Amino acid sequence: MRTLDRRGFLRHAAAASLALSAGRAFAQGSGDAEWAKLVAAANDEGKLVIIVAPNPLQRDFLLKQFKEDFPKIDLSISLISGSSFVPSVVTERAAGKYLWDVHLTGPNTGHLATKAGLFDPLMPEFVTAEAKDEQAFGGWNQAFYDEERKYVLSLVNDVETPTYNAKQIAPERAHAEGLKLLLDPAAKGKTVWFDPRVEGPGAPYMALIYRKLGADALWRIMVDQDPFFVRSQNEVAEALVRGKAVIGLMGNARGILKQYSEAGMEFDMRPLGNGPDAAYIGSGGSALAVFNRRPHPNAARIFVNWIMSKRVGFGLARAQGFDARRSDVPPLDPAMVPIPGGDYVYAQRSENNDLVRELLAEVRKRRPQ
Repeated sequence: MRTLDRRGFLRHAAAASLALSAGRAFAQGSGDAEWAKLVAAANDEGKLVIIVAPNPLQRDFLLKQFKEDFPKIDLSISLISGSSFVPSVVTERAAGKYLWDVHLTGPNTGHLATKAGLFDPLMPEFVTAEAKDEQAFGGWNQAFYDEERKYVLSLVNDVETPTYNAKQIAPERAHAEGLKLLLDPAAKGKTVWFDPRVEGPGAPYMALIYRKLGADALWRIMVDQDPFFVRSQNEVAEALVRGKAVIGLMGNARGILKQYSEAGMEFDMRPLGNGPDAAYIGSGGSALAVFNRRPHPNAARIFVNWIMSKRVGFGLARAQGFDARRSDVPPLDPAMVPIPGGDYVYAQRSENNDLVRELLAEVRKRRPQ
């Protein structure tokens, strides 16, 4: 885990502050008559209802920045986790209730909602030049995560890899062994894992290990190596920094561990690697979609174009610690960007979604407690 020195941290903080201070410039600067008409219609609606991942850093940024940019639109955010949300929406709709505008949470929820027929295609919502900039998002076929590549768009292109304690494991060895480090007898009982039996940042690691090392290795790691499971990112970080574990599998290790270093704790946690044999590409719980029959269609369209902009992508990346998918937003750590042409596992795309669900069911059998 690399940490910024004080001057580096202040530079990043100043940059994020600059993005936030842009205030209402987005609403005023996106320019033409069509946009002005859209903003006026959204202001008349006066409300926007969205779901997001249980990520307070993301939530706080959205509430603050959207209010500054569009003060006449009340943004209502619900944090959701797990697979129960989609059945609840289906039940609501059966009763004639259409309550939600925008989806901005993990792709797993997005895949379930897509199969349930809850979304409209996203691209018709693109109004601004920045939102329509396919090249900036790496091509729509890469950016969209659903099978048809038209409903669920990932706003994040983040490299997720296990984190290890470099005071306990030599970096040269970690680099040489990669994921096989998880099979080392010395790691038995000393690996902490965000519970892979539930939907969240721990489950995609199963797809990564399965695709790269095979099923036998996955179950040896999962059962014989006796990793211990926890239910929050902070618990993974706590186990690492307090020496209970030497390897951790979590999401956004950079952002979570940063708060411990800022509190004065000294440690040397490092990412296992940014190559395709040690890492998967994740969405950071930032998969964008729009519900059909949404109650505030103009405000939803405003939000889609707003969050896809370079300025908001810059501020959000620095607020929550995930790299933006937009290629014109600088990465948080240039050493942890995807290697061009790498054969990465996109563990949350539709092609791996069924696999992850099969592995979720199997790990619940093999590791019931």
